Amino acid sequence: MLLGLHTYSLYLHGIGQAWAGFKLPWERQLSTFQLFDLGIELGLEGFHLDDGVLEHLDPSFLNEVGAAAKEKNLYLEYNMSLDLGHFGIGIQHDLEDGLKTARAIGADIVKVGMEIPRPRPRAGSRFHPKVMPYLKKTAKQLEKAAPMAESSGIRLALENHCDSFSEEILWVLRQVDHPFVGACIDTMNAWHVAEDPMTAIQNLAPVAFTNHFRDDRIEFCRDGFRVRGVAVGDGDIDMKKAYQMIKEKTPMNRINIETEMGFSLEDKETALRLEIETVKKSIHYCRTILRIGDKHRK
Repeated sequence: MLLGLHTYSLYLHGIGQAWAGFKLPWERQLSTFQLFDLGIELGLEGFHLDDGVLEHLDPSFLNEVGAAAKEKNLYLEYNMSLDLGHFGIGIQHDLEDGLKTARAIGADIVKVGMEIPRPRPRAGSRFHPKVMPYLKKTAKQLEKAAPMAESSGIRLALENHCDSFSEEILWVLRQVDHPFVGACIDTMNAWHVAEDPMTAIQNLAPVAFTNHFRDDRIEFCRDGFRVRGVAVGDGDIDMKKAYQMIKEKTPMNRINIETEMGFSLEDKETALRLEIETVKKSIHYCRTILRIGDKHRK
């Protein structure tokens, strides 16, 4: 297994996708090329790259990005959103355009988010009549884009984002039924729709091309509970079991760490330092506990 980083983990550095109305109160801290240098410094082997990482989408710039990644022997995966709920998430929302960008930077996977507006109660909304039109629309878009993906040698991976049950992802994939269209497992996102994360991982593993390897912690309080981001290995997802399922039941050869900590924005330098420290701690756990990416071991 190779070890990489989902670049949303550095959203406080200004290179994450726009999400949930978040506005960074300071300027971007890393260029695309500085990110690659940081990856080498951290001992990573690639990036699952948010479209927000790219300063612009001019073909000449994208070719430079691809050349730099190739020179540094970094794999790239491209992360985009269909933004079906019109939440303003991400930069590109057209699969064909996303595939062209991925091809230009040398990415071999495009992760696709749906961003479905779900009815309440969420826990009982699997295949809800208000959800089905979005699932059908996604299937049609993926079906249309699949031949282009195949001809480009790029696989499309539909994510169980905060908006979908694993069974719904499987339903879409069955409608498309194409070898270049599969899933992206996020090890934590199932919580957002009241699905057991381990069940979601198990369901999606056989058809998954990539992953967001993320951990969260449940904290109980007087009026209920909250879920907060932690470094991989510090939360309530069984990351050892999640890794075993991914390693044994999927065709993947990469793990993409993702963290989202929610640090205070009152002190810029502290927030940036803690974000990097969380990434480093996650890398250490993956390397030393899960033994991911050790080139001297089989």
